[in-house]
Amino acid sequence: MLQYKSALTAVIDDFNPIISAGKITQQWIVDSYLQVEANNLNFIRTHQQQLRTELYQGLADHLENAAQNAVVKARILVILPSSFEGSP
Repeated sequence: MLQYKSALTAVIDDFNPIISAGKITQQWIVDSYLQVEANNLNFIRTHQQQLRTELYQGLADHLENAAQNAVVKARILVILPSSFEGSP
């Protein structure tokens, strides 16, 4: 999807209405970015088994103990891979 969005905004000799739309162009760029990021996060959430998250069993145990002490239950544990920006 990222390549498709990049191709739409490619600067060529012809008139490109996406680039020439002013503030709507900015909104389209933000919406496209959020769409790509949501797609990436959805992939990470649905493919936890393929991302080798079983190596994080110690982290899962710690979070479970902390949740019991705080009387708060976590519903779904999703571990972000190190390649995702903003992950530890």
